[in-house]
Amino acid sequence: MATISKSAKRSRDTSKSSLNGSSQRREYEAVNVEALKGILSYLKYLYTEDEISDEVYKILVSQVFSTFVENTISLRIESVFEDVDFTLKKVSEALLTDMLN
Repeated sequence: MATISKSAKRSRDTSKSSLNGSSQRREYEAVNVEALKGILSYLKYLYTEDEISDEVYKILVSQVFSTFVENTISLRIESVFEDVDFTLKKVSEALLTDMLN
């Protein structure tokens, strides 16, 4: 009986950590989007004030978008790995519990 309650508690704890990771990813995505908006706004300001040339503006905007896409892809890959890790932990717990019973 104690084994079942311990594994149930572990499952709840693992689920909570998964939810925390999910909210952290959403927060990171929001920060990433806000950073993109801020940088693009600043580059537009520099361009309209003739502080940077047309060519430099295009290069910088391209670099900013490349970085944004790279960050977004990295975040999604990390999320997939976390989901796989979560699933593997659940499966291994279930197998171990089954083997012990």
